[in-house]
Amino acid sequence: MKACATRLPSAWEQHLAAPVADPARTLSGAEALRVQRYRDQLLAALQARDRAALQCAKQAVLRAAYGPQGTSGPPASAALRAALRDLSWHMAILLLPRHPAGLLAH
Repeated sequence: MKACATRLPSAWEQHLAAPVADPARTLSGAEALRVQRYRDQLLAALQARDRAALQCAKQAVLRAAYGPQGTSGPPASAALRAALRDLSWHMAILLLPRHPAGLLAH
């Protein structure tokens, strides 16, 4: 019998499992809720298939992550800005089709 080869964890799995190296990068409870609200807005727009709402939610995340301090709510800590930057990378894949599937069939 062949021995089962063990799969090595991917770089992303290693990143997620790694302990936080810098305690200053730990989110407070309020900051974690803020990131969760942005994520929930993105997912709600995606589930509703609302292109305008998805675009607005994406822009809100980008403003909060990359915009000047103080322009999108309370001042953001380094940990919050890092979490929002991570969310912005994950949301980049969220796209809705330009045309509903039913309109494409003739």
